[in-house]
Amino acid sequence: MVGLFDENGTNKIGLGTWQLGLKGWGRDYEESELVEGLKFGINNGLNFVDTAEIYGMGKSESLVGEVVSEFERKQLFIATKLAGFNATKGRVRKSLTNSLKRLRMDYLDLYQVHWEPSLYTNLTDLFRELEEVAKEGLINHIGVSNFSAKSIEKANGSMKELKIESNQIKFNLVERPNSELLSFMKANAIKLIAWSPLAQGFLSGKYSSESKPSGSVRKINRLFSPSSFERFGPLLSELRRISDERKLSPIQLVLAYEKHIGILPIPGFKNVKQVKDLVSANSLELSEQEVFSIDSALQKSGVLETSIGFYPRILPNFIARLGFLLI
Repeated sequence: MVGLFDENGTNKIGLGTWQLGLKGWGRDYEESELVEGLKFGINNGLNFVDTAEIYGMGKSESLVGEVVSEFERKQLFIATKLAGFNATKGRVRKSLTNSLKRLRMDYLDLYQVHWEPSLYTNLTDLFRELEEVAKEGLINHIGVSNFSAKSIEKANGSMKELKIESNQIKFNLVERPNSELLSFMKANAIKLIAWSPLAQGFLSGKYSSESKPSGSVRKINRLFSPSSFERFGPLLSELRRISDERKLSPIQLVLAYEKHIGILPIPGFKNVKQVKDLVSANSLELSEQEVFSIDSALQKSGVLETSIGFYPRILPNFIARLGFLLI
């Protein structure tokens, strides 16, 4: 079995596809442009594509499947996620079968449990079932998303031969979970896959307290408040300075930095133009001085600690399932 993250340059930056299935990102998101952006990225070496069964309740997976069917399967690394409310022994195979059908493929490179399921869920039975379907060749690697160290330990203790290889969490220059989880992941060689690596555009250099993004998703994000722009102003200024000096976009710089510290960012995109930035960042290397300058600015501002929890685990899975159906 090929390693989840090899050493020849593959999988340094991936493509996140949340926006292929959901509304709420603003008025300038067109499905045709998203599809073309995805094609461009794959054609230019961004072969790690991440989606989930809840993105548009399957729409993202279907669009991804439509695009990747045009490429040779072995060139791709496809990851999707099992919704937390479907993360039970009895529902795994149905969800996996449906995801494979929408993606038009007969196996997945990485299958992730999207968030920690209800406290009433038997995690031992769940991960033993995931190990079983992996042995059958339906998935190559098992990962999780938004999981605590304690839950990962329990998952690993449930499986006989396989281990959790990745944890997809919210991580960027200004937002990240507590150091305990990050230390645990490093000690156990669990790859950090970063969702929201550009902080929903906060780090892109496009916005300020006077110029905020459109769309309901980002309107409720605390980062786009005047206090956040004030707090992280020195960091944003330093990113602009280095970007101007190197003739880069802040997006390229941020992703290159995150790649440099050993994580796999999976930024979203809305068109080919944005994906071109991601392609450039995939081969971009920063100098020690540039990394030091960014680190110094971060030390002054500090970071916002994010919660791993996705929804109250005291709620039964069926309540979460009904909630998503109403979205």
